[in-house]
Amino acid sequence: MKARAKMKQNLFAPVLACLLSLISLMGVSCSGKGAGASETPSTAAHYALYAVEQRPLGTVMLLPAELAPFEEVSIYPRVTGYIKTILVDIGSVVKQGQVLMEIEAPDVEQNSLAAQERYNKAQASYRASRDNYSRLLNTAQTEGAVSPNDLQAAQSQMQSDSALSNSEKAIWMAMESLKDYLTVKAPFDGVITQRNIHPGALITPGGESSMKPLLELQQVSTLRLQVKVPEAFATQLEDRQPVSFSVDALPGKEFSGTISRQAYSLDEKYRSESFEIDVPNPDRTFMPGMYAEVQLPLKGHANAYVVPQSAVVISTERKYVIKIRNNKTDWVDVTSGNENGGMIEVFGDLAAGDSVIEEANDEIKQDQTTR
Repeated sequence: MKARAKMKQNLFAPVLACLLSLISLMGVSCSGKGAGASETPSTAAHYALYAVEQRPLGTVMLLPAELAPFEEVSIYPRVTGYIKTILVDIGSVVKQGQVLMEIEAPDVEQNSLAAQERYNKAQASYRASRDNYSRLLNTAQTEGAVSPNDLQAAQSQMQSDSALSNSEKAIWMAMESLKDYLTVKAPFDGVITQRNIHPGALITPGGESSMKPLLELQQVSTLRLQVKVPEAFATQLEDRQPVSFSVDALPGKEFSGTISRQAYSLDEKYRSESFEIDVPNPDRTFMPGMYAEVQLPLKGHANAYVVPQSAVVISTERKYVIKIRNNKTDWVDVTSGNENGGMIEVFGDLAAGDSVIEEANDEIKQDQTTR
């Protein structure tokens, strides 16, 4: 029995030794791998960079616009009366000074005659008091012939009658001027675009008939192309600058013009400046009210910095580029300007030659090490 047990012990000993050796080797190997991993330095991120340029970036901006008459007038009644004749209709081409319609107003005629009679009466009174004062003045040359009070009274009466005569004359002239409104004439060359009245109709200033104009006259031989330019771009345009435009109603055609005038003031509601382009229209190709799209050439800002559009990161809180400073990232807040050909104007704490990440995104953190 003892001999058998001893034999088993001798057989088990080598196996146990092998197991212990294997476990020891595995421990050494694992500890060696751990030491090697802790000694390997972390790798810094690498990004493509772009050198910031300082120069204006010209571009072309497309903006909606609308054609309007060069001149436009709405004709309303000035006196109460009846429409006697209307000599024009919608589409009538008229010349300046041409009679458009005639109005009958018996009250105006009668009031004018009455005012004339009152003036004639006042004029007669003035002449009588003037002659009386003249006679008294001559008589007063003889000492004691005329009382000074009588002479003063005659002079005052003459002056009073003169003032009354002038007043009645002014009233008469005013009544006469109302008669000029009975014949309506065109104030400029143009086309009648509205007619809202017919012969025999009663018209009253301020009444129901004046809610709509009697006639609408528009000058369409030249039109105004009106466009509102946002505040950020208005300073890049100049007077007499050539522009091109297209009209929605005439697809496939492009027209040209020059900036004729600008408002030099911003619309407080839309923060934009109004520009107008004069559009010759002798053959009536265009009509007032047509919508157009204007191509405005913008010259850019001389103090702008130019970077790729991909370099600008826009989040819900800020707009920035990522500048590399001492091999570390630095977020620089910017505002943007013109865009053209994948490039963009930016304004911020930058300088010409600064390096910014060309393909930036919000996953790149502040003060991140780069190489």
